[in-house]
Amino acid sequence: MADDKRPCLEVKNLVVEFPNRHGTLTALNDVSLSIAPGEILGVVGESGAGKSMTGLAILGLLERPGRVASGDILLEGRSITGLSDNEMEKVRGREIGAIFQDPLTSLNPLFTVGSQLGETIRQHLPNTSKAQARTRAIELLREVGIPGPDERVDHYPHQFSGGMRQRVVIALALAARPKLIIADEPTTALDVSIQAQITGLLRRLCKENGTAVMLVTHDMGVIAETADRVAVMYAGRLIEIGPVEQVLKHPSHPYTRGLMASIPALGARVEKLNQIDGAMPRLNAIPPGCAFNPRCREAGPRCRQDLPALAPTPAGMAACWLHNGGVA
Repeated sequence: MADDKRPCLEVKNLVVEFPNRHGTLTALNDVSLSIAPGEILGVVGESGAGKSMTGLAILGLLERPGRVASGDILLEGRSITGLSDNEMEKVRGREIGAIFQDPLTSLNPLFTVGSQLGETIRQHLPNTSKAQARTRAIELLREVGIPGPDERVDHYPHQFSGGMRQRVVIALALAARPKLIIADEPTTALDVSIQAQITGLLRRLCKENGTAVMLVTHDMGVIAETADRVAVMYAGRLIEIGPVEQVLKHPSHPYTRGLMASIPALGARVEKLNQIDGAMPRLNAIPPGCAFNPRCREAGPRCRQDLPALAPTPAGMAACWLHNGGVA
């Protein structure tokens, strides 16, 4: 991790709302996090927890009527929350790169990968000539581990395997040397062996270039192998955050403990896997108090009434009354 004291990204008390004719749904509620240059922050949770929504809010890609209702997003100390669509277009790619789950949604099948890389480079680095952009495209393909980049630069997306296409998407995200990369489930659609290669590649490039990465995933194994710190989300709130080794080995929040307990140990023979009973609440049916309380075996009266804030724990910070005051 870089020693730069100023975070690359700061999210402060972020609230994202979706107004509709029946009222307003709160998709993200008071989310705060930071990522240092050269650091990988893993963001985990079940579907609907708010992981991808946080990434989209940072990228300025919330679908209407979604909006940032309050809070702030700072990139190297500069607020990007109130920027117009045109201003955010200049930030995306140049300062914030994005990697999504399906590489085919990021690649145009009608153009070679070289032309797409070249266009991205010239769009964000305007003084670059076509020849310089092509040279940079070949360097990027080599950097992300694509064999024979001098030839492959003229190939089309369908001529690459799934893993190689994802490498091309990573090259696209790195094309303008952004300060931050939002990687949303970048390995979910890949074989396990290819997943390891892609996560290893992300980690190496992050450290070499000093790029901050927000890695959104539901896979604790990917987090353990890749991230420096981990943030656990539930029902639109951040409920635990800390160094990845500490949180995974000594989770503080009952939800995080449930996630870890549901992962079978290698070589262990069990008749039934552990599971967290119940399901994530819908946005229009989030219970009072801690949103996890209907599924929590340790919940007490306070959990059903009052919303806990993040409080220090041995592993980092957790939003749980068992740690914030010690009485649930």
